[in-house]
Amino acid sequence: MRIGLVLGEGQEATQAKLAEAHGLFGVIAGWGDPLTAVNAAIYASTATEFVRVVTRLRLGLEHPVTIAEELSILDNVNNGRTIVLADTGELTPESATDEIAVLREALSSRPIQHAGPDWKVPAGLPANATAPTSISVTPKPAQLEVAFWVTGAVAEEVGAASGLPVLAREPRRLTKPKLVEPGVVSISGRLKPDRELVTKWAEAGVTHLFVELPPGANLDETMRMVSRYLAPEVLMPHFPRVMSESKVPLPWPGDAHNKK
Repeated sequence: MRIGLVLGEGQEATQAKLAEAHGLFGVIAGWGDPLTAVNAAIYASTATEFVRVVTRLRLGLEHPVTIAEELSILDNVNNGRTIVLADTGELTPESATDEIAVLREALSSRPIQHAGPDWKVPAGLPANATAPTSISVTPKPAQLEVAFWVTGAVAEEVGAASGLPVLAREPRRLTKPKLVEPGVVSISGRLKPDRELVTKWAEAGVTHLFVELPPGANLDETMRMVSRYLAPEVLMPHFPRVMSESKVPLPWPGDAHNKK
């Protein structure tokens, strides 16, 4: 299971850079305010080189082709590291599925010609009788196919209709797991309960888990714990001392030797 980080609002660049330095898979931008998600993702992208940048995008607020153009620019800024987390917002399952379809078609690097229950692209208005029968988003995204995940009130229905991964909020057992099963969880900053929590997610079949740091956490210390001790693949047979409730992370067993 890969570990990622939910970025704090206004701290996207700093926290994304720290996540990359600790070898995390990716980061989520726009978690607190999806309205500024693309800008937040740009801050995270320009501060990093390798981590995937998941952009939480609220559906139903702008024309999907306009949003696709912004996402395409973002994908060029970060050289193809964008993942779109489509938040269904207040849309119905049918409307959310249709809007995601337009977004995916617009980001496919091919001309768009879409006729769904809510969206028709191009619009084909009488005043535009001479308009082309298809349009294209410019610039083209850096990726051949931009990955989409789904979250929100009707995410389960949209995921079932579109076949897209749904962001899990609870570590329930997956009966028919996909190749990608993302999840998000808030951690306490204490090793033992956080380790047990992350292990439950791994046992449930989640492939990519994003952790939300506790308020007021010391970034350096907490990220050190996340990267060194929370990955389920890291065995922890014993430690030189027990972590206290002061939320101070344990030293890495080899630190004392390395300092000699």
